[in-house]
Amino acid sequence: MQQKNMAKADFVTSIVLLLFGMAILIMSIQMPRFEGLGVNPYSVPGIVPGLLGLILLILSLVLFIRSIVRKGYQLGLTMQIIKQYFTDPSTRNFLFALILSLAYGVFLLTRIPYSLATGLYILFFILIFEYRPKENMSSQKKTILYSLVEAISVSAGVTLVFRYLFLVDLP
Repeated sequence: MQQKNMAKADFVTSIVLLLFGMAILIMSIQMPRFEGLGVNPYSVPGIVPGLLGLILLILSLVLFIRSIVRKGYQLGLTMQIIKQYFTDPSTRNFLFALILSLAYGVFLLTRIPYSLATGLYILFFILIFEYRPKENMSSQKKTILYSLVEAISVSAGVTLVFRYLFLVDLP
């Protein structure tokens, strides 16, 4: 991205992050506090997400103010710029990643075991972004093999760490 467009990108990004930080903070406040159980107030489930949401909120506010000072609010949107944005390969890649991540979180994790869902997510993520349609399949065997090995090893590693180190049962 060109330097002159950074203030505009910072402006838009700061608004998205402000909303996200507020949502995290609100949801963490709404989490149970277990006051009736007499637990330590620093062990309630919403404390870490609340602090992270507050930090995100503060930092995005700093980014927002900085982008206003640099006149990032002057977006200068035209139909040509919007069309150029949606035809840009980086936007396409972002949308692929977003759709794949939503499919993982909404469909895969709710229907199949965590290890399998995570392995499939990693495998498809790598294959989608590393596959070269102009080359024949036999020249891409190494990429396919590496992505399969990486998907299996990362999925197994994450599952083992959460299950036996953090003592968290995964879905």
